[in-house]
Order: sequence, then structure tokens, then C-alpha cells
Amino acid sequence: MQDLFLINKKRIVLQAFEPDNIPRLHSHLNHPGLVGRRYLPEKFSDDLPLAFIQVEAILKAWEEKQDGFNLAVIAAKNRELIGHINCDWSWDTHCPDVSVIIYPEFQRQGYGTEGLQSVLGYLFQTSPAHNISGWIADWNLPARHFAEKMGFKESGMSRREHLRNGAYSDSILVDILKEEWQRKER
Repeated sequence: MQDLFLINKKRIVLQAFEPDNIPRLHSHLNHPGLVGRRYLPEKFSDDLPLAFIQVEAILKAWEEKQDGFNLAVIAAKNRELIGHINCDWSWDTHCPDVSVIIYPEFQRQGYGTEGLQSVLGYLFQTSPAHNISGWIADWNLPARHFAEKMGFKESGMSRREHLRNGAYSDSILVDILKEEWQRKER
């Protein structure tokens, strides 16, 4: 595996996905705890099981993305794939969308916090971004609490955007401004 890191932190490394990540990514993306919150390219279902070949196609789509990035979250201590972070600025480079997915068995251990802090710092310090946002399903209370803890504010809503278990749910827009992030980092 090539050791070209975008961000190398104490507990995690954020890097490009490598081909040997595919089996672990396949296993994690099919975990029932991630149904409806995998944040995949639009042509892939966010709630149906994925075949190995589909995960290979997802990785290829991420590699070819030119208006954002997708990073593997790797545990520094054992080099294990524990999540992924997606960033998309196809709408506007000043206002990218970010999503952090930490696989269920690694959640609530600080990995998502370290990963999101790193990506926010990278975007606010090296890009024209002045507002970073994310979309969270209204039923995903842990993600909404995480976003709030990280300084994001609920700033909008798209009503009845998803169908889950036979009922509609809304998508909540959360965002953080560069000035808010700078105050939080002090």
C-alpha cells in the first residue's frame, strides 16, 4: 500500500482508497447499521445490499470524482479501514458538502470528530470554502447531535425527501461558517 497521506493525525490517517480496501469496504457498506446513511454516488441505492462488483464501481466513481474527494479513514494503530469521508463541491467550491461515515463498531470513539476536524481545517485553510454543509435524515439523531457538537447549525430542510419503512422523512441541512469554525478552534 502506498503511503501518500492527505492528513496524518494521531489516531487516524485520511488517505485515498486502495484496491485492498475493497473487501472491508464491501463488508462495512452492507452493515445493517448504515442503511440509509452510506452517502454513496447517486446511481447506487443507499439502503439495498451491495454486491462486491457494485462496491468496486463505487470506488471507481469516487476515484474519478473531479469536484470533490472521498477519503478512507484508517486507524493509525493497525491500518484498519474504519470509515470514509466524502466532500463534494460540484454546486459551488465556496460551499462544499461533507459527510463522515464511521463504521458502526468504531462509532463513539472520537474517530469521526478527529476526521471531521481535519477535513474542516483542510477546507477552510486551503480552499475558497466559507460555508461547509451536510444533509442528515431527520431520523438520524446521533448524526444530528454529532453535527451540533462539531459546531454545525441546522439551517434548512427538504421535506419528505426519503421513504423509510413506509413513511416519509425529511432531510435536514446543517452548516458551519468559516468564522464559526475559527471561533470554535481557538
